[in-house]
Amino acid sequence: MLILKNSRAEQFQWLRAQGFDVVDYKIVTKDTIGEAVAEFAKTVPEYDIPSDGLVLLYDDIAYGESLGRTAKFPRNAIAFKWADEIRETTLTEIEWSASRTGLINPVAIFDPVELEGTTVSRASVHNLSIMEALELGEGDQITVYKANMIIPQIADNLTRSGKIKIPDHCPVCDGITEIRQVNDVKSLYCTNPDCQAKRIKGFSLFVSRDALNIDGLSEATLEKFIGAGFIREFADMFHLDQYEEAITQMEGFGKKSYDNLIQAVKKASHTTLPRLIYGLGIAGIGVANAKMLCREFRYDFDRMRHAEEEELTAVSGIGKVLADAWITYFKDEKNNEMTDRLLEEVTIEQEAETAGEKRLEGMTFVITGSVERFENRKALQEAIEAQGGKATGSVTSKTTYLINNDTTSNSSKIKRQRNWECPLFQKRIS
Repeated sequence: MLILKNSRAEQFQWLRAQGFDVVDYKIVTKDTIGEAVAEFAKTVPEYDIPSDGLVLLYDDIAYGESLGRTAKFPRNAIAFKWADEIRETTLTEIEWSASRTGLINPVAIFDPVELEGTTVSRASVHNLSIMEALELGEGDQITVYKANMIIPQIADNLTRSGKIKIPDHCPVCDGITEIRQVNDVKSLYCTNPDCQAKRIKGFSLFVSRDALNIDGLSEATLEKFIGAGFIREFADMFHLDQYEEAITQMEGFGKKSYDNLIQAVKKASHTTLPRLIYGLGIAGIGVANAKMLCREFRYDFDRMRHAEEEELTAVSGIGKVLADAWITYFKDEKNNEMTDRLLEEVTIEQEAETAGEKRLEGMTFVITGSVERFENRKALQEAIEAQGGKATGSVTSKTTYLINNDTTSNSSKIKRQRNWECPLFQKRIS
């Protein structure tokens, strides 16, 4: 039996002697850490693959492991990232990208530069407030970087000409645009309810995994079907079998692809109310909010869509902005008629009711760290909801219990509320 020594360096040496490649490492003391980090920083540009940071950990394996860990991190190591790689380039134009909600996002197009091993030439500016703060203009010298080595962003504008003209018309449908300000953030919107971009993005959300989950209807396929007149509203997706001949002759489609699609549509026709509500694409109503609304209104959809602001804001997680979005959506007669036609095509499955009393009714929980008796935190959240409880993301004055397996954790959630240990609660609801 092979017994390795209690030293990472010696284990690395042994692995290298067996012919394995191992990561570069240095043995340092508290006095030489700075020098070692500086040496690594110099060699990073020479690596064959990108390096986003460095890890410092104890060479003494047993001692390091004896320090334990927090809910998220081991205590025997410190990890940090290198400073972002920044490049200077020239902004050539602002491209305007429309979304399903009507929001039109500015996207910066610039001369290509190498960042973190790849060539990038565009970055989202997110909204008008950011664009105006950067005072962007065509021909400006800007600096760009990759947030988390992935998402291109503008770091700064060196020349700040501010020459960008905000479009009066939508780039997709040529409809009139308007500037709206929500919580001190200015954004541009298309006012045309029939904008093609809204339709495609909206249908794409409707068929997504957390909504109706119709496999085979990619955004590109939806665009083809909409262009061909097969889909004009959500209910039309359940009648695609009328176009078998036309679909099977489309590029990328054959009889097998068509059959798989129709099977996926049939499966999707049996769904749950939270999935359907999320799929409608009401601004700001995500998966969690859809579930919360359904529970609070006892899955009475007719009551939900006629709810007043006071009723909606009484639901945990629903504020005035989301309540206004909900009310505005269902004040539109077209939306109500479209929803009614959709309801005729689907079977809403009843949510599984937990036998007996809802023991967690009125309680609010926050889950932090890892779980032991459930597959993951989402499974635990579903178990809480099945018992009538609510699971939220942060500790507030309304939090009944904080669920955590690591009683020694110093996370901000633990500091705010140390109520109990997770295994005791899991026995109660499993």
